[in-house]
Amino acid sequence: MSERSLLDGSWLSGAPGEWPGLRNKVTYPSRAQVLELSVQLSRPVPGHIVEFGVWKGYSTRVIRDELWRARLWERRQRRKRIYACDSFEGLPEGYENLPAGTFATPVPRLNGVRVVKGFFAESLTPALAAEVGLVSLAHLDADLESATSCALDWLTPLLADGALLLFDEFYGEDPAECRAFVDWSARSGVRTTLLALFGREPSGKGGMTDRRALFQVIGRRQLRKAPPLPPVRLRRRLASRW
Repeated sequence: MSERSLLDGSWLSGAPGEWPGLRNKVTYPSRAQVLELSVQLSRPVPGHIVEFGVWKGYSTRVIRDELWRARLWERRQRRKRIYACDSFEGLPEGYENLPAGTFATPVPRLNGVRVVKGFFAESLTPALAAEVGLVSLAHLDADLESATSCALDWLTPLLADGALLLFDEFYGEDPAECRAFVDWSARSGVRTTLLALFGREPSGKGGMTDRRALFQVIGRRQLRKAPPLPPVRLRRRLASRW
């Protein structure tokens, strides 16, 4: 990596055709690891967890399992619910190298999760917003700029102070989610800060690596960092005596 690329910030994004040379040579964090971290960081934030783009429910199950572990030790986490929003009819239009209809699937069985079926323009209603009330974590995996913009506009009045926004394909061959986020930020006036940027394999079957991005809403309320859950504290205490 050259000094110039470090200075101009080009190293933050992937490069066309780089993936074949990186495959099996880098250890990008998995989606599950990023989701688990996001759930943990959202513990001090009031509100529920909403996912936009579910497919077969793999990421939803990771969120559910991590929230379940947090509930064992923090009673306030038991008030949080998970909403999983998807049409389950696949992409309504092409995205990168993926044709329309990709990701079509039967509605998965997700115990303990409120599944919201339908395209966002029809399913993200005022009635659903009233039911959700507040959002502590939103996982945005809608791929398309139009769908991501629709989800962000619906989320705007529901975002709690300190709410987390995790984008699954924020930057890549077609940075659609990035464009939607930039436009929404200017349109809504919601202030956010970047917490982390994670490299990942190409989402659209191309040759350029993608980036997951985790943002936090800057509100008026002060937040405390979530303390380690008891098993971690116990391990650290025992390790200090070795």
